[in-house]
Amino acid sequence: MIKYKKNLSNVKNYVPGKPVEEVKRELKLKGEILKLASNENPLGISPKALKVIKDSANGLNLYPDDDNFYLKRKLSKLLSVGEDNIIIGNGSVELMNNLIFSFTEQKDFLLRTDPSFIMFKISGLINGCYVDEVSNKNFQLNVDDFVKKMKRGKYSIVYLDNPNNPLGSMIFEDRLKYLLKNTPSDTLFLLDEAYNDYLDDDVKFESIKFLNRYKNLFIIRTFSKIYGLAGLRIGYGVGSKELISILMKVRLPFNVNLLAQKAALAALDDHLHVKKSKILNDKGIRFLTSELERMGFFVVKSYTNFITFDSQFLGKIIFEKLLKKNIIVRPLDNYGLKNFLRVTTSTMDGNRSFIKKIKEVYDEIR
Repeated sequence: MIKYKKNLSNVKNYVPGKPVEEVKRELKLKGEILKLASNENPLGISPKALKVIKDSANGLNLYPDDDNFYLKRKLSKLLSVGEDNIIIGNGSVELMNNLIFSFTEQKDFLLRTDPSFIMFKISGLINGCYVDEVSNKNFQLNVDDFVKKMKRGKYSIVYLDNPNNPLGSMIFEDRLKYLLKNTPSDTLFLLDEAYNDYLDDDVKFESIKFLNRYKNLFIIRTFSKIYGLAGLRIGYGVGSKELISILMKVRLPFNVNLLAQKAALAALDDHLHVKKSKILNDKGIRFLTSELERMGFFVVKSYTNFITFDSQFLGKIIFEKLLKKNIIVRPLDNYGLKNFLRVTTSTMDGNRSFIKKIKEVYDEIR
């Protein structure tokens, strides 16, 4: 066998959901499959983005703009930062991996909350790092424990997804300021805001304003969620010119495809689509929370486009029973939450269908 890096033996593969078509074929299911497992926008891609994709199809024989000039210029104006404070990635996950690759050495220590987005841990292990964790308390980041851990250890990068995936919880502005204030200046603070666009105005704050004071802060965001561009893989990072300069050294040429760049640019201007997506999601969160709590389940308060709840059984069991009823959800056993399920909000018809089917499942097993 060909030799490979020893630290890869410690890596558990990221496990995505199977394609809907394959699930349908394997289980011999008929009718429409309702996929509620990957936190995708049920309204789909923005109409403006879809139009520009169609209009740009004839240019696919050409390489994309390697510098993402127009998208960076647009984001620069929207975020009130310089264009050289922005980097575009093949999804925000690419930026996360490049950060770890660029700012760590073998056997460096990283810190994250547990649970949180699993790809930070996987990327850390791939790059030969040790990953320490601070357990969430009552499904919320224990900020004081996180700070104590930082002060006791020497970490190259600390990671916070806010709101949290897979819980849906968040920390507010005062708590983030406290974390930043207590993060050593030579430790990179990676803030993942994939679900930032779903926040209500009363809790939303602009973390980018902290970049001037905290040069070790780096923020990543995505077009995969509220903008509906998950299939095109595009995200962006915002940080100091020095951090961006280092990341540009390891970025692969033409890492963001032509259609993704043009679609993201158009999606930023489709304010109506974003507004409709937010209104539908708010309605779905309220409905799913109310119905699941009425059934007696504990539901984590969500600031995202998904609901996480205690199914009171092994999550995989409920997952498999729902699968046979044409509903795909996400069991959270790989996050250490064996009884929990994560369910993406859908259209209201989809939300009602999920509640109807899960009631059927519990009528069968109780």
